[in-house]
Amino acid sequence: QPKLRCFKGDTEYDWAVHDILFFETEDRQINAHTVDDIFEIHHRLYELEDLLPADFMRISKSAILNTTKIFALTHSISNSLVAFQHSRKQVYVSRKYYKLLKERLEERR
Repeated sequence: QPKLRCFKGDTEYDWAVHDILFFETEDRQINAHTVDDIFEIHHRLYELEDLLPADFMRISKSAILNTTKIFALTHSISNSLVAFQHSRKQVYVSRKYYKLLKERLEERR
């Protein structure tokens, strides 16, 4: 499995890419979210798009999602929200990317 160097404080970790739920930008910093933790990544989102396997896709201007980790996708008039199994974490899908995400999920079925 491909690994990605992640940081938390002064400690470096090599996380299996497939264990990451999503990547998100927060205050000019890129964070990798796992089921129960958050790590800093020293890459930009556009760099991650080139590095990550095909299971990952951009879902907003500020987030990339691991499509294999989706447990639920809730769509409403105002927004779309992805939930993950065994985690309280959620991430929003922008209107621009919602249709692409639905198509990707349908292809997998």
